[in-house]
Order: sequence, then structure tokens, then C-alpha cells
Amino acid sequence: MSGLSLSLGRAKRRDSPAFSPEQNTKLKAWLRLAASSQSGGEWTNWVDVLNANPGVINAARRPAVGASANGIPLATFATNDCVSVPLIPANNQTTKTSIAMWVRVGNLVGTNTLVTYSVGTAGASARKLFMLLDSAERVRVDAYIAGTAGRIFTTTAGLTQNAFAWVRLNYNSLLGGDANLTARINAAAAAGAYTDAGAGGVLTTLPTVTGNLLIGNTNDSAVASSPLFGDIAGNIYFFDDDLTAIEEANYMNFDRPT
Repeated sequence: MSGLSLSLGRAKRRDSPAFSPEQNTKLKAWLRLAASSQSGGEWTNWVDVLNANPGVINAARRPAVGASANGIPLATFATNDCVSVPLIPANNQTTKTSIAMWVRVGNLVGTNTLVTYSVGTAGASARKLFMLLDSAERVRVDAYIAGTAGRIFTTTAGLTQNAFAWVRLNYNSLLGGDANLTARINAAAAAGAYTDAGAGGVLTTLPTVTGNLLIGNTNDSAVASSPLFGDIAGNIYFFDDDLTAIEEANYMNFDRPT
């Protein structure tokens, strides 16, 4: 792949010598398609290059292998595709957490899952966080303070159809209440509105859950639930704190799809 060199399962851009994702200590888990395996035009795993904790993909639910115009690998999800990632401290924070990725979707129908910590088949022990897109391509993030109670933030504007967008969920329990839960699109704070999840309540620290986080679905089974119909490009990053503007620009521009 042009512009990339692989070493010990980790890839660095030869044209970006000043930045590697690993140099920022806020990054705790890094799912990287360029370091992952494929067979028959489908991804067979999704490797976490910082931890011995690859995403597992059942043979019947493998996202398709694709590539952006500039050669960044894509995972193309449809129907019941799903990636299951075991929950470990690196991707399961409770006080501060942030998840970021490049996504591309078309005209969506219903809710589409990016990442969930939830009680689906082979999922988590309780609801914790949802990172979703609704039928209007709006970003929706849900945070739970109990298994059935929490708050939902939905952005005012949707993503541009069939174009890549950088989407980041951010949670900081030190801010207090709804301010804890925000979303960013293409490095800009997204405007939106808050509503109750279940009985609602005041957001505090996130619950501790066990099991797996799921990518592209809320069930790792033949019975799909809110499946993603679209692409995730290159990498999914898990941080233990918010990013500065410079840090976010660095992650956006590393493996930026076109």
C-alpha cells in the first residue's frame, strides 16, 4: 500500500514522519485494518496493534474488504456483519473515554450501529455506550448510568451521504451532567439535543461492564439488530481522555481516506 510501511504488525506512514498514533499516551487501543487478516474478500479479524486483543469475526458475519480512492483499507458492513472485541481496561474506561473513526454511509434506513457496549448477543453485561447513526445520517451517542437509564445526544445535522466523515464520541464524567457526553464531526463540536434513555437521570461515571464491545451491529448473531450499512476506514481509536485540536488533527490526517 502506497505511503505505508509495516513492522511487527504496526504501520507508519513514510510521508508523515512527525506523527505516529502510538506516540500519544491517551491512545489505549487501536484497531487497525492494515495490520489485520483477510480471506476471500472479507476481513477475518481486526487487530488491536497496542494490545493482544484482536476483534473476532464469525465466518458468517465478516465485513467486506474495500479500499478508498487513495488506498486506505475499508471494512464494508451490511446485513448482519459484526466485529466482536473483548472488553479490556484499554477499551473500557469509566471516567473519561473517547472513540474515533472515519466512516462513510449512503442513504440510511433506520438506526445504524458504529460501536456499542450493550446487551446484545455476545455483547456486554449491561448497557454502557452506544455510537450510532440514525436514518437521517445524524450521529447519536447514548450513555448509561444504569442498565436501562441514561441520556442520549443526537446531532442537529447529519453526515454528507457517500462522503467520508471523521466521527468522535467523547465522554468526560468530570464535566457534570449532559456536558459529559458530546460528539465531534470532522474535528468540530457538533450541535445537538439531549433526551432521556429509559428513565433518564444525571450522567456521572460510566458503569463497569464485561463481555464484548460490538462494531457494526448490536448482536453478533444471524439476527441483525441496527446493522451498519457503510464503510469504516482504516482505524478505530480508543482514548482515555479528550484530544486537543492538534492531537485530533494528527489522528484525522493519519490514514485519511479520500
